[in-house]
Amino acid sequence: MFVDMKKLLLVLLALSINIPKIQAQKMSCEELKLYRDVTLLSILDAETAKAKQQMNTLKNCKTILEGELVKLNKAKSDSEVKMAMTALKGAYDQATSILAGIKAAKGAIKVVVTVATVADNINKGKGRLDVLLAENERKAFVTAVENEVIGAIPVVSNIYSMYQTIKDLKSLNKERNQLTNSINQANKSLETVTNKMSTAMNGVKRINDYQYYISDYLTKYCSVNKKK
Repeated sequence: MFVDMKKLLLVLLALSINIPKIQAQKMSCEELKLYRDVTLLSILDAETAKAKQQMNTLKNCKTILEGELVKLNKAKSDSEVKMAMTALKGAYDQATSILAGIKAAKGAIKVVVTVATVADNINKGKGRLDVLLAENERKAFVTAVENEVIGAIPVVSNIYSMYQTIKDLKSLNKERNQLTNSINQANKSLETVTNKMSTAMNGVKRINDYQYYISDYLTKYCSVNKKK
């Protein structure tokens, strides 16, 4: 079947001209007031929930490390040793994934929240404002726990070294003291991180800042500038 490419290109061009461009819609004053007084809190709660989930996962990893150490101290066979060491490796994988993710996020999140950046994102639409504030919350959280996380990573990595070394009862007996020390140190580091996470999940000051920035916009450009 012969296709006239010239005609086809003209048809496609015509269709592209008629396709409406999707543009960010500036938030209305009423929408923005609702955002400040109601929606904002739910966005920050969602970020807190993510941080809490990471904290709880690390606590669970600590519990696994403690439990498997007890099992290894009672192990009577190579298979029991292998099973416990595999569980330790799983806890290591989970903990390392979270710790490395937090460390990487510190350098990756570049947002800056000011009166000007909030106003700019208000004009670009709710979705953009959502992202700006959510990313700033994440940045505040990872910044608060950065030092503890960086300190924990090499300590927790010793669990993997033990996993590579201990394969049976013989190697367990040879490395038992080192394994016990590695697990105890890893648990101590994880506890330090989770304690810091718990105190870092407090965005009261930032909520007040966000509300102030939005109120500043409402005062300048809207008549609905007072909280009810």
